[in-house]
Amino acid sequence: MLRALPLPIFLALTCLSPGQAGAHPHEFIDTGLTFRTDDEGKLGAIGVVWVWDDLTSMLIIEDLGMDGDGNGELTAEEKQRLAAQFSQWPEDYGGDLYLTWDGKPVELTGPLDMKADYLQGRLVLTYLRALPERIRLVQTPVILQAYDPSYYVFYDLVGIPEVRGRDGCRVSIRKADIGAAQKLYDRLLGQLTEEEMMEEGKFPEVGGAFADEVVLECDARP
Repeated sequence: MLRALPLPIFLALTCLSPGQAGAHPHEFIDTGLTFRTDDEGKLGAIGVVWVWDDLTSMLIIEDLGMDGDGNGELTAEEKQRLAAQFSQWPEDYGGDLYLTWDGKPVELTGPLDMKADYLQGRLVLTYLRALPERIRLVQTPVILQAYDPSYYVFYDLVGIPEVRGRDGCRVSIRKADIGAAQKLYDRLLGQLTEEEMMEEGKFPEVGGAFADEVVLECDARP
C-alpha cells in the first residue's frame, strides 16, 4: 500500500510506471551522520541530516502547497509544518538507517528534534535517532549504514561522520562494491514480472549491498 511509505517516496512512485520504478534509484539524498555519546562515553544517539535532490524537493514542496510565491524560501510556519509532517513515520518504516554491534542489530528510536528547511531548492531535514539501550564503546566496533532496502532511494554519504562527546574514537568507511551490487540487483530484478513489481515488497531488497559501511572504533576510557 503506497501510502504506508514516507511522503517523498510515495510522491515519486506515483509519477512513475512500474517498469521505471525498479531499474535504478529515483531519489537521491545527501546524508550526514554524527555519532553522539553521553557523559559516560556510551553511544546514545545518531545525528542525521538529509538533503534531498532538487526534483524530489520540488515535488514535496509543491504537493504540500508551500513556497507559494516561488521565492525559494519558507515561512517559519511552513518549516514547522514540514518538520511535523516528516516526524510521523509509519510503524513499519525503519528510517533507512541500520546500526549493528557485535553482529546484532541495535534498536533506534523514531526521529527526535526534527527540523526542516528549504535551502537553494533542496529540502533539508535534521534530526536525531536515539538508542534506547546505550552501547559502551570498547573493543567491538559499531557499524552504521544508510540505505533503502528496495534501492528506490540512494543515500549518498557526505564526508566522514564525526564523534561528539568523547575522544579516543576512529571512524572509517568501507566502500561498497557497486559493480557486484549492481549485478545482484539486475539478476534479482530480472526474475520479477511487471505484475509482481506492482505489489508491495516485491522489489529486490539489495539496497544494503550498495551502501558504504561506517565503522566506529573506540579505545577503552581510562
